[in-house]
Amino acid sequence: MFSLLFFLGLSLLVSSMPALAQAPRAERPTYTTGDKWILTYGVYDLIRIENDLYVFAAAGDREIHLTKDLTIAKVKRGNSVWEFTPPPSISWPLEVGKSGKIFTFWSRPDGGGRLNIEWKVEAYEDITVPAGTFKAFRITYSFLLGPPGNREWREFSTWYAPEVRQIIRVQGKPPIGFANNQVVALDRPESAPLQLALRQPKDQARVATEQIVLLGKATAGKGVSQVAVTLNGAEISRQEEKGAPKDEVALDLPLKLTEGRNVLIVTAVDAAGERRQEARTLFYEKPAPVAAAPKERPPVIATPAREEAQRLAKKEAEARAREEAQRLAQKTAEARTREEAQRLAALPPFRVTISSPGDQARVENESIGLAGLVSGGKGVSRVIVTLNGVEFSRQEERTPQRTMALNLPVKLRDGQNTVVVTAADIDGMIQQEVRTIHYEKPAPLTVAFRYPEDRSRVTEEASVVAAVVTSSKGVAKISVSLNGSEVHQQSERTPQKSVAVTSPVKLREGANAIVITASEPGGNVRQEIRTVIYERPKAAVAGLKAPPPPPPTRDRWAVVIGTGRYESPEIPRLHYTVPDAEALYEVLIGPGGFKKEHVLLITDRTEKKPTLRNIKWSLGTFLARSAKKDDTVVIFFAGHGAPEVDQQGVERDGFAKYLVPSDAEPDDLYSSGLPMDELQTIFARIEAERVVVFLDACYSGAAGGRTFASKKTRSAHVDDLFLERLTQSKGRAIITASRSAEVSIELPELGHGIFTYYLVQGLKGAADLNRDGIVSLQELYEYVEREVAQKSRSVGGNQHPVMKGELEGSLPLVRVKGK
Repeated sequence: MFSLLFFLGLSLLVSSMPALAQAPRAERPTYTTGDKWILTYGVYDLIRIENDLYVFAAAGDREIHLTKDLTIAKVKRGNSVWEFTPPPSISWPLEVGKSGKIFTFWSRPDGGGRLNIEWKVEAYEDITVPAGTFKAFRITYSFLLGPPGNREWREFSTWYAPEVRQIIRVQGKPPIGFANNQVVALDRPESAPLQLALRQPKDQARVATEQIVLLGKATAGKGVSQVAVTLNGAEISRQEEKGAPKDEVALDLPLKLTEGRNVLIVTAVDAAGERRQEARTLFYEKPAPVAAAPKERPPVIATPAREEAQRLAKKEAEARAREEAQRLAQKTAEARTREEAQRLAALPPFRVTISSPGDQARVENESIGLAGLVSGGKGVSRVIVTLNGVEFSRQEERTPQRTMALNLPVKLRDGQNTVVVTAADIDGMIQQEVRTIHYEKPAPLTVAFRYPEDRSRVTEEASVVAAVVTSSKGVAKISVSLNGSEVHQQSERTPQKSVAVTSPVKLREGANAIVITASEPGGNVRQEIRTVIYERPKAAVAGLKAPPPPPPTRDRWAVVIGTGRYESPEIPRLHYTVPDAEALYEVLIGPGGFKKEHVLLITDRTEKKPTLRNIKWSLGTFLARSAKKDDTVVIFFAGHGAPEVDQQGVERDGFAKYLVPSDAEPDDLYSSGLPMDELQTIFARIEAERVVVFLDACYSGAAGGRTFASKKTRSAHVDDLFLERLTQSKGRAIITASRSAEVSIELPELGHGIFTYYLVQGLKGAADLNRDGIVSLQELYEYVEREVAQKSRSVGGNQHPVMKGELEGSLPLVRVKGK
């Protein structure tokens, strides 16, 4: 009966959204596809939402279905399926003392029964799990269990931690097998640190215009709560998020510079109070004024009569007398002004000079000395020093001083630090000086296991490896091996000082050796080893004799991706890729008959964007954990394709080919694009025997269409042998929008790419060439190939779709409506 306790314990196990507003209180969380939680016995991903249920899946054919109220509805472990009718539920928000009762029926293939459960939020307390120590609500469940006449009270507890938005532990009393579970690592957006990135202006820029624009953004996993901008010591903008902090705050602010040197400082604060600063020193050089055109002399007026002439002469004499008096007064004032100007000119200029540390200095000591001098002008009245936006020194003088010395110890934090010295003279004139210092604490390459413990004994073959790898030089590569075979590898595009590692593993009976190998950019390598002993429980052996599973049912799954808005300005935008993806999605879930919850749409307009991480997740996780052997999988991608020179690779033409995600870097597709060869790995992960891929992209690198080439890769002849290699596996077919050297065309008159337009029309029924009411893959290809070639010729293009690979027999894709 231990499984029952585990299943009920999971009724709250995966929480990953709104955090505690006021402790001790927790609002009910919500989920989006891609959310995951990492437990003792597996990494579970939310792969879809169907019939108001969250469906989480892990390796080993494991699923957990949760209601929107986060209660268990169904649990699947291989051939064993448990269901609860109605699903148990509790009342949110969580508060200490809240309680209730649950009445439900549980069932599995070999039995079932009624269950009455009493639950209560017992406490708000500290709890430690491999992922860390957190404040958590303890929710206790009590119920009678056993046959009539021999029932006994059982109890188990779950701990919900609002800080990390997850249930972090489930524990039964007495301990009961798999019901004792805990979170071993965290994978969530909140782990992203506060970042402040300014695109313009550049530091030390010299400009000839008074008005410029500040562009950039502040991002934080915990949310950005405040962004302030100061120019020459005066705050000119402050954005504060009064509601829930945003993950990203954009900066688009006009600035008015003063002539000469200007100091711009941007300060960002996240929801936890962490601060980041970026500073820019700018020089505004005012253009020389244009010489004014000479004034025209007034026309000569004809001589008037004698009386009028005398009157005018008298008036002019009076005017000359007044002007002479004014000149005398002005001369006296100017003399006084010159004397004052000479006195002020004799004074040294008001300025801040920092002699140490140098700007952009990199140090290995946590404490450094700030040395400098503030001097000049009419006298220094105030000097303020801030570190990362927080004031830590202030000197104020009632009687202005000719100079003020700076000699302060500064305690740095790891990473970038911003020191700002702000000085004011007696008239309120402000001068600033900024230093950016990078503190890199020396730290050797270290692998810290979080789970499992060495020499631990477990009774479940599914487990998780969790660790943190750190190095002050950065972590370049990590691999995880189980019993001599590599099961996980990750490389960092930009080596980070700290990298979290999580990998699901399947243990063999007896002793298992888990090895994590990490390396620094310089090649230094570190290994850590754990031995875990898997003891197969008797219940698991008995489970092998369970009744045979029901016959498999065929289903259909799809991932539809459209990206046209790229983060890099060097990648041309595409106008119709998102409409292409949306049109195909509507056809699949409409006349195509695909279940809506079985089709995942990822575009520039959806919540999950078409980044490299999300594309790999959708193909390698969502499809791999959803589609079964007898199912059919459809993959569609509309966006840029691109070649990159790879003379050492396997391609005969010397070019590697990539699908280009929205966050790709055009001059580094190797680490930021999706290699076409990666499809082989994805195909191997998908159990379904029929996989069809439609690609409305091309790889020639020629100008125009759905392809581009980086500055390092000029367009050249590319071949399509890579498609034949990718489709060598049985049951895999790829249809591309054009031949390898052609361009995939977009047409405004269609509002789509030509290929996708006719692909959609074909699936709606136009490709039913034999009129049997079914559109097969072969029919669809023949129709699309003919129509695309004809349409492209009519607009002066040359585009021919290509199909590689074979599927046994005729593969029906959709049934035509009304047939």
